[in-house]
Amino acid sequence: MTGIKVDQDFNLIIDVVRDSTGKITSGLVLGNIDYQRCHMITIAQKGDLKGSPTLGFGIENYMRGVVIDNNQKFKTELQKELKADGINAEVIVSADGTEFKINQK
Repeated sequence: MTGIKVDQDFNLIIDVVRDSTGKITSGLVLGNIDYQRCHMITIAQKGDLKGSPTLGFGIENYMRGVVIDNNQKFKTELQKELKADGINAEVIVSADGTEFKINQK
């Protein structure tokens, strides 16, 4: 999906372009935002995203130290939240539950 890009701190990425008279003709950087959508949904708690208050995985709620306690629940719930935003993805959790990966289909 194409949209407005943000950096790792969720600040807008701005690249000001001016015409020959010095007027700004563009500034916001557009591009593929699939990664940042997954990232935002994964870390957001329900209610954090004001335009979609029921969307958000809240990874903090699923983490116990660095190990995911229930791999299947984690995978199912994260896939459900991603799907709610139109992202068709598979969530893969490592055997020891310390890492996960999101593969878009």
